[in-house]
Amino acid sequence: MLKLRADPWMPDYGMGFQASLEEPPHRADPYVETKDWSAPITPPGAAIECVWFVDGVRRVDVRLIAEAGDGSRRVPGLFGSYAVGAVRCDGAAEFASHAVARAIVTGGGLVPDRVDVPCGAGRLGFESATDPSDDPDRPLLRLQDLMREREAALAAEVAGGGTELVLVDGPLSLRDPTRAPVVGVIKRFARRYLEAEQDRLLSLLEEGQRTPVFGLELPGQAVERYAWYQRLVPLRVPWHDHAGVVRCEVPAGIGVDAAVRLADAVTALLPRFAGRPTDPRAPQNLAPVGGLETWLRHRMGHPAIVRRAVLEWLSREAA
Repeated sequence: MLKLRADPWMPDYGMGFQASLEEPPHRADPYVETKDWSAPITPPGAAIECVWFVDGVRRVDVRLIAEAGDGSRRVPGLFGSYAVGAVRCDGAAEFASHAVARAIVTGGGLVPDRVDVPCGAGRLGFESATDPSDDPDRPLLRLQDLMREREAALAAEVAGGGTELVLVDGPLSLRDPTRAPVVGVIKRFARRYLEAEQDRLLSLLEEGQRTPVFGLELPGQAVERYAWYQRLVPLRVPWHDHAGVVRCEVPAGIGVDAAVRLADAVTALLPRFAGRPTDPRAPQNLAPVGGLETWLRHRMGHPAIVRRAVLEWLSREAA
């Protein structure tokens, strides 16, 4: 008989355990911190008083078919908006830096012109971007890349201005050293990195516990990132045994000892920020991140108004 277990995310958001195209496959070196994977690691209490959260949101405003001037090619495209921002938590949460941007993205290597769309009393500027592939999904992934690049720039700015911990929602793209530590927090299981011998430890994790730190490397290259898994909340009866688990990662350039210290600090810290039950991606979508996403979506403008403005511009262009 099959054992059936629930994923706590709302169905509209997929699953917390789902393959993703956003990240290239890496190989894991499980013995970076220790060779003992027999039991979870329980760090001491967190001494961190202040932490920054950085995240971004993106939205497809209108999907397109773009045609070359001579009619020889048709490729997929889109008008899209994205925003990135930061929130500072030191007992109270405070929204800080943010930026809103828009792009017209086309596939097949066809380069669109920058577009200024009238909207109310102002104008919406959509910057030009392209992707070499004709795959219908590539314009959306290119929009995602643009957002990730802005996220990384904002995280570097925040981390360069002080010594407080910076947590970035999603895979870590920063490679250069920063003044403050930067940690990527990945809420979705994109790939299985560990062999069965080590992977079984994830099912044994309790709230505030982690696995040993392991290395992630691309084939034929040195270790690029150090990572660990940790559980945010107690496992509930209907959930599958990986629910409530996130993967955290740091650049390998900080060294193993610093990575282990950060792993202990972050593992003790994150449970207090676990997503609230009202969040459709709880508990992995951290509470400050959920609030930041709502705040940023509001600053991108009402989706129906932006969509109508783009469609009216396209109608005028067609006429």
